[in-house]
Amino acid sequence: MQAGACAVGFAIAEEVGKEAHERYLRFVSEGRHGAMGYLANHTDIRRDPRKLLETAEARSLIVCAFPYFTPEDPLPNDARFAVYARGSDYHVVLRERLAPIVGLLEEQGYVGRICIDSAPLRERYWAVQAGVGFIGFNSQLIVPGVGSYVFLATIVTDAALEPDESCRLGCVGCGQCVERCPGGAIGADGSFDARKCLSYLTIEYRGELPDELRLGDCIYGCDACQECCPHNREAKVTGIGEFMPREAIKELTRERILAMTRPEFAEVFSGSAVKRIRLEGLKRNARHG
Repeated sequence: MQAGACAVGFAIAEEVGKEAHERYLRFVSEGRHGAMGYLANHTDIRRDPRKLLETAEARSLIVCAFPYFTPEDPLPNDARFAVYARGSDYHVVLRERLAPIVGLLEEQGYVGRICIDSAPLRERYWAVQAGVGFIGFNSQLIVPGVGSYVFLATIVTDAALEPDESCRLGCVGCGQCVERCPGGAIGADGSFDARKCLSYLTIEYRGELPDELRLGDCIYGCDACQECCPHNREAKVTGIGEFMPREAIKELTRERILAMTRPEFAEVFSGSAVKRIRLEGLKRNARHG
């Protein structure tokens, strides 16, 4: 795919399966989504993606997976950023790369909407339905032969497209992600509790962290469950230049972050997903090493 995707699949826009929908409702009702209140909103649309278009009823979903893996810098660093956050903001990058496809749909008289995280869409569920990959024990979408270091982006359209076979593969059942998760967020039954996840605590959670909490070298996000996953052992470096690590981010330490000014923060993280937690959030994380 010219846009840079490593896998693309098509699915019919229809209601999410009953079991998957009920599992999601339990996740929310048990409070395992933490302070991410938006996950409890628009449950009707999360169940039925046909409602995602404003001027038409969606008929198909085009699910794309984009690789973002880059190797760890060999130099020791006490301020590690999750791999996905070391380059440019994927929301912007992928929207720009998929815009021409929406343009082609519109030329044919169809409607297309690009969904990247912000829409109430069960992205990983639909990636499975479209044959792009399967959901691992760590709740990550795993693309066969590629791994889980991928961003998902979906185009919802009223065009009727030939669907692909759903992915029937599954996890190898090694349990390493359960053992390696620093906060114990992954249950032995494959359940997930965001409130214990270091990615959630360092990015999504905006309150003060418990004094006793120690993040280790995690400053923004956590890749522990991906680093130990057998499906990522042969992960290849992304060919998408925008996702390559920025030198300014690679060189940061906790000490430098704690001394950082607002202008410095704005310069280092211009066009980066890290900007969403603001300087105050980054310094909060730096204090819990």
